[in-house]
Amino acid sequence: MKQKRKIVFCYPSLYKENEGIDILYGPLALAYLAAHTPDNYDLSLYDEYVGENLNPETIKADIVAFSSITSGINRAYQLADILRKRGICCVLGGAHGTALTDEALEHFDVVVKGEGEAPWLSFLKDYENGKIKPVYQGKMNISLKTLGVPDRRFIHANYPYPSLMTSRGCPFHCTFCYLSIYTDRKYRTIPHETVLEDMENLRNEKLIIITDENFIGYGENDYKNRRDLLRKMITRNFQFIWGCQASVNIAFQPELLKLMYQAGCRAIFIGYETNNTSSLEFLNKKHNLKLDYKKVVKNIHREKMAVIASTILGLDDQKKNYHYHLIKDLKRIKVDLVRVFYITAWPGTPFYTTMEKQNRIFKKWGKLRKDIPTFKYKHYSQTEIIEARNEVVNTFYKKSHMIRIILRWILKDRSLLKDFLHIRRRNITSEKIRNQRALKSLKVTD
Repeated sequence: MKQKRKIVFCYPSLYKENEGIDILYGPLALAYLAAHTPDNYDLSLYDEYVGENLNPETIKADIVAFSSITSGINRAYQLADILRKRGICCVLGGAHGTALTDEALEHFDVVVKGEGEAPWLSFLKDYENGKIKPVYQGKMNISLKTLGVPDRRFIHANYPYPSLMTSRGCPFHCTFCYLSIYTDRKYRTIPHETVLEDMENLRNEKLIIITDENFIGYGENDYKNRRDLLRKMITRNFQFIWGCQASVNIAFQPELLKLMYQAGCRAIFIGYETNNTSSLEFLNKKHNLKLDYKKVVKNIHREKMAVIASTILGLDDQKKNYHYHLIKDLKRIKVDLVRVFYITAWPGTPFYTTMEKQNRIFKKWGKLRKDIPTFKYKHYSQTEIIEARNEVVNTFYKKSHMIRIILRWILKDRSLLKDFLHIRRRNITSEKIRNQRALKSLKVTD
């Protein structure tokens, strides 16, 4: 019998994330690639975020396929340089390789741009014929009818929450978002039966995270699709609860909200970003303009789901005392929890291009994270913006606020109370790590 070739999948990382962030769910990219890999290959996974590091000197493989974000790209380059010297074919996928393909090809044999499943199969066919190409392009506007379910053996067990996908794509053009580098992206839903099959695999979980860019979609046809999916989920009687990300339009779809709750949704992550109109215009997030956020939160709360607001610090019209105004506004609209990120210039985005022309970017890929200040801010120094972020985060995770949240939900729905407390405990640990990383980075960026 012919010996099977060996493929190693790897998520490269300079940091261990087991305690590094307050919610950590398993990535799906390599699990989908594994599901699309023919049976004549032996597969294994190294997830350096939460598991064992890959040793490039001793690993036995014919192909090593990396899925890397920008903060892990230097680690990917380091590994690939050694592996290629040993004659091992190295493949890179992810947003960084798509944005900076020429840079990536200095270290990799192959770069897969866009969605990976179709080009991965094309690459494997070429590899078997000894005729690989340096670049394979995956389209992001094609049907997901044949996507199938991810092979969950290739999601590391150390992640506290499993993740699941029901759609891909986003038609918005927010200038700071890494998705803006994909020019052909289109919102597409995964067939309901495929989604439900994957949910059956997670039936015994307590909480899952749906990772769609926007769970509800972008118009009435999408809303109908979502309502139909939710009704099917309700019929299946899954016991897990779940959270998702959605545009603020969700607040004005009462039937959809009701069905989401009945299907197990208990928290919605919304991109609040900033309360400055000029910042939203600059970021091209015009769909958030002139919104009554208090009404948005109230409508979601009415249907017994929590609101987690994503916010950004460091935009040019955010004066030095902006974070105090932000705290006041987030309290006014009664969000439950917040995520606070520094504005980050991801390579290939319009925001990156603008800031690069102004010489305000630090091109230290290993430090390019949303929880490290890697940018020349107009009104904050690096030290000041770390302190500002701490002020916002500490306000929403201190005991008095959490007691207020518990009192808010104890009569509405108690299913999230344990998770609120768990998130708070984890956040206390993770914030120490974040601050250590951020302060350590100052010697690089100041």
